[in-house]
Amino acid sequence: MYIHVYIHLGGLMKIDKFNLNDGTFIRFKKIGKGKPILLLHTFRNRLEYSDKLGKLLEKNFTVYSIDLPGFGDSPINTNTIYDLNFFTNSIVDFINKLKIKNITIAGESIGANLAASVSVKLPKAVKKILLFNPYDYDSYFGQGIQRGNFFAKFILFHVSLPIVGNLFSSLENKFILKNIMNGGFFDNSKLPDDYLNLLCTSIRKKGYVYHFRTVLSKFNKNNGIKEVLKNVNVPVKLFYGKYDWANESNRLDTQNLLKLDKYETINDSVHFSFLENFKEVSEIIKR
Repeated sequence: MYIHVYIHLGGLMKIDKFNLNDGTFIRFKKIGKGKPILLLHTFRNRLEYSDKLGKLLEKNFTVYSIDLPGFGDSPINTNTIYDLNFFTNSIVDFINKLKIKNITIAGESIGANLAASVSVKLPKAVKKILLFNPYDYDSYFGQGIQRGNFFAKFILFHVSLPIVGNLFSSLENKFILKNIMNGGFFDNSKLPDDYLNLLCTSIRKKGYVYHFRTVLSKFNKNNGIKEVLKNVNVPVKLFYGKYDWANESNRLDTQNLLKLDKYETINDSVHFSFLENFKEVSEIIKR
């Protein structure tokens, strides 16, 4: 484990490294004091996704934020299968080796899926899970993201194709990324330009196209997530942005698998609530 300090969004940030079993590592950050909480980001994001949320939680919690494997500035191994099992086992190792007990996990999108899967593997270490906009309903490549807007539908359809998919992925730039991500915001101005620039640094990373297409192809409703949700035995709460990509049928399916009476709705929100609605999310977590 090493410590790296760099300037980000106007301030100093201490970043640590946690080694994974495939020879790569994930970056993580730890701030605050109090009960431990782990924040798990969405697809195509990075640990800085939760910076604003973490700052509102650090007086009440010891806040851990991580790059999910291969995301952010964490390296990619093109021999690794980036599926639900690999992501889950990586986070389980992280919690075990750092000896974190009674942890709350709050995850969004695929991060919500992973909060659930980690809780099934570590029921004694995980105190509760908070699931925001679970991404557990895809029946074809990038279905949820394609629901965001026409631009996302056009790009993701071509990325999914066997031959030209790699080419389309390699052409990604700031314009393309911004317009795809806009499909997950109620107010597009809530996507900060400096954060978007940070996301664009990943595009040039070795193995990016492989990682991008592999993750999207592996995170679908048939990857074992439905069985995971049925087996969650820790306290759980479920939240959706009012306009999230999950339709009402998707939401009720997840609610029923979790054996919950209801889910809660975040107004003026689509898919990226940790970034767009961080104040509301912080109040939910503090409850």
